[in-house]
Amino acid sequence: MGFRLKIDGSGPVDLSERCVTNVEFHSEIPADSNARATDNGAALKIWGKLLFSLGAEAQDATLNLAQWSIVPSDSADCYRNVKVDVVAAGQIVRQITLPNAFVMEYTEELDDETGVGTFYLHVKQKKDLTELTAIEGGFTQ
Repeated sequence: MGFRLKIDGSGPVDLSERCVTNVEFHSEIPADSNARATDNGAALKIWGKLLFSLGAEAQDATLNLAQWSIVPSDSADCYRNVKVDVVAAGQIVRQITLPNAFVMEYTEELDDETGVGTFYLHVKQKKDLTELTAIEGGFTQ
């Protein structure tokens, strides 16, 4: 199983199965609710490897992740379309789309001994637009 990450915006991100290592989808419901709440949220937590492009052979999409994480809230570019494809045996088996996502947390860990870097991205769908979140599956190819 693998994951593909695509984020639209001024600094687009397109990461393949080679880069994305783990994805979690969270349907967030208030903990103090005693009935089905109307204050629901949706979030994605994504982990991956930093695959640097030596000699600038290709654009480093993880650099665009880091840059997006510091876009201020008064900029329209802080909200972006985030799509994760879950891939098994070369076919997409699930697709999760947050069309108005913003960064909650972004971290990079770099190790000078092993030369390996990792990232963690936590995005949430804008709360008043949670109903636009799409979770699809059952694709035929």
